[in-house]
Amino acid sequence: TFLTPAFPGFVSGHSTFSRAAAEVLAALTGSPYWPGGLHENDGPSPGVLQWATYFDAADQAGQSRIWGGIHIEPDDLVGRRLGHEAGLGALAKVRTLYGAQ
Repeated sequence: TFLTPAFPGFVSGHSTFSRAAAEVLAALTGSPYWPGGLHENDGPSPGVLQWATYFDAADQAGQSRIWGGIHIEPDDLVGRRLGHEAGLGALAKVRTLYGAQ
């Protein structure tokens, strides 16, 4: 069955902001990989979440909104694309203000 989102929305903010942050972090650190990897095990659940790259974590942040019934897949995918563009735009702006370092 189709799960209806909780509100009429289109773009997932989680997908957009997470992807923008991943773009910026990858550019600033010179690598898409988390230093030493990132592991999350918060709460009583025995599960452990692991991400190799900033982009993996960003993708899962957006997907979590689908799994929770908040958004549908196009909301996530468009958010990722917009976040990519926003992240690159933010980097371009910083470089015009402070130079390419």
